[in-house]
Amino acid sequence: MNLFKQKQAILAPILVLAVAIIFSLTLASSVNPTPKNLPIAIVNEDQGIQVPSKGIVNIGDTMVSKIHGLSKTKNGEKPAIKWIQVSSEEKVRKGLNDQKYYAALILPTDLSKNQASLKTASPSPITIKILVNQGKNTTGSTMASQMLTHLVENLNLTIHTEIFNELKKNVNSISVTQAEVLANPFVIKVENVNPIGTHTANGNAPVSLITPLWMSSLIGAVIVFLAKKKTQTSNSVGKLNVIFEQLLLGVLLSFIIGFGITLMAKWIGFTLPNFLDVALYLTITYFCFHLLISAVMSWIGFGGVGLFALIFFFSGSLIGMPRELLPNFSKDWIYSWVPMRFGADGLREIFYFDKGLSMSHSMTIIIWIGIISILALSLSVFKPNKEELNQTIAMK
Repeated sequence: MNLFKQKQAILAPILVLAVAIIFSLTLASSVNPTPKNLPIAIVNEDQGIQVPSKGIVNIGDTMVSKIHGLSKTKNGEKPAIKWIQVSSEEKVRKGLNDQKYYAALILPTDLSKNQASLKTASPSPITIKILVNQGKNTTGSTMASQMLTHLVENLNLTIHTEIFNELKKNVNSISVTQAEVLANPFVIKVENVNPIGTHTANGNAPVSLITPLWMSSLIGAVIVFLAKKKTQTSNSVGKLNVIFEQLLLGVLLSFIIGFGITLMAKWIGFTLPNFLDVALYLTITYFCFHLLISAVMSWIGFGGVGLFALIFFFSGSLIGMPRELLPNFSKDWIYSWVPMRFGADGLREIFYFDKGLSMSHSMTIIIWIGIISILALSLSVFKPNKEELNQTIAMK
């Protein structure tokens, strides 16, 4: 028998190529990840000064205008930073806690006053504050911090050059104190907001815990599905009873895995904000993932395993990255809807934002996934099995 005449042999190149292409798409997020519209807040608290013949001069307003000018769109491409102007430090800190920004640049109230003093015999340095929202995403916040530090250093060099050029024209010599201040007119004060702390996998603890949870929910749902297939039930009441038993088994698995992963994390050395909050969150998340996978498999069969395995391979490398660094395909078609991402986001709020076990946005979505999955699973009792279909066909 000729192997090349077999249907499988003919389809092999096409299927292998399709698999290679599908899994190659998972690399899209790692090819030149550059930030686009990274949200960073800017607060101008400068009160300005009264200058003879010029009136009120506000250096902060001038700096904000220059900063906005640097981030304008060029050649149709999105800028690296999306500057969001906020009226006060209090409001910007609330925004950081709500995960609206990766970082914030705060211009002080005495900016104009201290900038004017640089031309006098008693100069005062300008303190610029940078708030880094570590908990939002380590990669994104580190990148934002680096960009802000680079920006302030450029402003530092510009002010330094302007002041020295002006002093050259009017002053023959300056004191040591003046020289020290003028060498670095800006003093950068960096503060980590919602810090990630130690022993949290550099801020990736949520992803590190949600990954085994997802795989456990997939394996658990498959085992329960195989056990369910062995039950010989044809009437709707019997099927509903089996589904009820399936839910009870899912609850049992949820507590075992939720508390088990949390115990393992503690044993490995992760710093947990609150053991019970983390364990209960993982328990709820596991149950909802288990319901989702079970519901899909109840309608399309064992093929659902491949679907959820693909979701894992595609989203595994994405959920730990900032959304603003992802290519459009990954961001719009994968990151925006994968359940693992919502699981990791909710866990991040517990770890770094002191939210505890609360009805956050991510938790709400996860619970809705569970509710819709229960409905889909319950409706599957009306789906005829193969034996029922065969009997119907035979009667015809």
